[in-house]
Formats: sequence, structure tokens, C-alpha cells
Amino acid sequence: MKRAGRAPWQSTMLIFSLISFFVGFFLPGQARVVREMKQTYQSQDPKDLIRVIRDLQQRKQDLLVEETDVSWKVTQYLRSSDDTAAQVRQLQQEAAMLKQRTGAVPLAGPGIRITIREQSSGASPSMLADEDLLLLLNDLWASGAEVISLNGIRLSDSSSVYRAGLNVRVDEEVTQMPLVVDAIGDTENMFKGLQIPGGVLDLLNLRRIGAIVQKVNPLRISD
Repeated sequence: MKRAGRAPWQSTMLIFSLISFFVGFFLPGQARVVREMKQTYQSQDPKDLIRVIRDLQQRKQDLLVEETDVSWKVTQYLRSSDDTAAQVRQLQQEAAMLKQRTGAVPLAGPGIRITIREQSSGASPSMLADEDLLLLLNDLWASGAEVISLNGIRLSDSSSVYRAGLNVRVDEEVTQMPLVVDAIGDTENMFKGLQIPGGVLDLLNLRRIGAIVQKVNPLRISD
């Protein structure tokens, strides 16, 4: 025996009944929440709300001021760090140059070598004078020499060089002829400076003092 099926209008009525049940269940609760929220805001004193808003605005302004102050401090710190680093680099460069000029560190680089020999034969032998040495050294310094040595004795800005009989005295040390003068620096400029007509090489030639100039690379000068 076949079981009779449910009519379509009965299914529709069942669905509408279920919807009505759930809507009737949830709507009162939602209305109650809305009423409670409304009562909460209505119970607040307007002055308290204004005070809260003003406090929040003041706090926001204080945070903006604090952020600006911190940003300025960071900028000043970075700028100060850059200035300090630049000053340190400058001082390091000056210290390195001072060590080079005072002979505190050995150096190596392109330069020139001048070998000076006196003529001891003949009726009137030639002799290198103090002014000849000073003129040669001054020309080298002026032409771009950074470091100069004389027979391996390194010179400084305050070194004294002069003849002591047949010898040559460099500060507290004594050396002999012939002299080998090494100079590290601007090789081309020093070489051209020595070749100037009427310069120190022409003067030495007139005094029958031999001077041979060579370009050397690398040239080493110890401390």
C-alpha cells in the first residue's frame, strides 16, 4: 500500500511557521540590547563626555609634540655623528701627514734620486757648499716632494743640513760624500723643477759638481 505524499502547500506552511518562530525568538533580544545601549548613553553626563573628548584631543596633541621632539633629536644626533666622523677623518689625515713629514712611518712611492759627486782631481777640486745643499732641498720641497732622505737619513721640516769639513752633517748624524738624495712625491714636477735653466743643476755644473737625476718607482724611504 502506497503512502500518501505531503502536499506542497503543507511544506510551505511548515517553512513559514519555522521562520516566524525564530524571528519571534530573536527580535525581542535584539530590541533589548538596543534599549540598554540607548539607556547607557542617555545616562552619561554630557560634561563627562566632553571631558573625555578633550582628554583624548590633548593626549593626541601631546603625542604629536613628543613625536616632533624625538624626530628633531634623531636628526641632530645623525648630523652630529656625521660631523664627528668627518672631523675624525680629517684629524686622521692630518696625523698621517704629520707622521710622514716627521719621519715616524716608512714610505714608498714614485720619486727621484739625485747622486751628487765632487771633483777631487785637478788643481782646484770642487766642493759642495752649504748653500748648494739648501738650494737643492728647497727646490725639491717646493716642487712637490713629500719625503726626502740624504744618504738614507730621513729629513724633516726642522732638519738642519750643513757641511762639516769634508763630511755632511744631518742633525746629529754625520755622513760622507758622495750624496744620494731620495725624494718621494710628484715625480714629474720635481724632475721639471730641477731642469729649469739657471736652477740648482746648472749651478752645480758650473761648480764642477756632478749631479745625476733618475726617476725611481718605487722609491723607499725608511724612518
